[in-house]
Amino acid sequence: MAAASGTAEFDAIAPGYDRSRGGTARAAGFADQLAPLLDPAHPVLDVGVGTGVVAAELTARGHRVCGVDLSPGMLALARTRLGQRVAVADAGRLPIRTASVTQAVSTWLLHTGVDRRAVFGEVARVLRPGGRYLVIPAGGTRPTDDIGRIVNELEDRLDPEGTRQDGPQALAPVAEARGLAYEGTAAERPKTFEVSPQDMARSLSGGLFTGAWPVRGDEVRVVDEARARLLALPGPAVPRVRHLADFVMVFTRTG
Repeated sequence: MAAASGTAEFDAIAPGYDRSRGGTARAAGFADQLAPLLDPAHPVLDVGVGTGVVAAELTARGHRVCGVDLSPGMLALARTRLGQRVAVADAGRLPIRTASVTQAVSTWLLHTGVDRRAVFGEVARVLRPGGRYLVIPAGGTRPTDDIGRIVNELEDRLDPEGTRQDGPQALAPVAEARGLAYEGTAAERPKTFEVSPQDMARSLSGGLFTGAWPVRGDEVRVVDEARARLLALPGPAVPRVRHLADFVMVFTRTG
């Protein structure tokens, strides 16, 4: 993560972060998507390394990974996996020499309220010409089932400027303005899972994105309205089969 305002939230959710997001099994899936797009002859910079769970899976696949994150709580877990190859640093102010990195990755970073202009600007600075930045978005495609329609509307009300949307439409123009050409998506991995409106309503009680997007003040009322709408759906305890896709966005340093 990169914004100091969110550091405390990530410190607080660090102990249960991996468990709430699919654990090592999901991290292994992300690593399987990223690894074929990376060159094992060069180190990988993980921007927003978090608990290091994805970086550790990439390491197991033959890649040498170093990472930065602003949350000491998350990095405490990353160090158990990666040792001294991680450091506390702001993704918008990377402590790395200009044009010294061949490849960088971020998994579930750019939806957290960070300054995406600063992150893309810094990644462009540290990458060598032709270097690649691989991004796995948290949202990417937004589900349009009955649960998705309510949650999407909630996100739009809480974030009218779309600063937490991390799909290609939101990120490509920002990246390209900072010298990173958007090359498209790769390694798409469709997935299905089940969740009931009741379960979603319960998860919203702790803030969106399982605590990574805290709600405060008047926002609490907006979330409560969405929770009430979820619970008013037909069969609120009946799980819905939801369809999403994880994919990698590919950016290349120009110039």
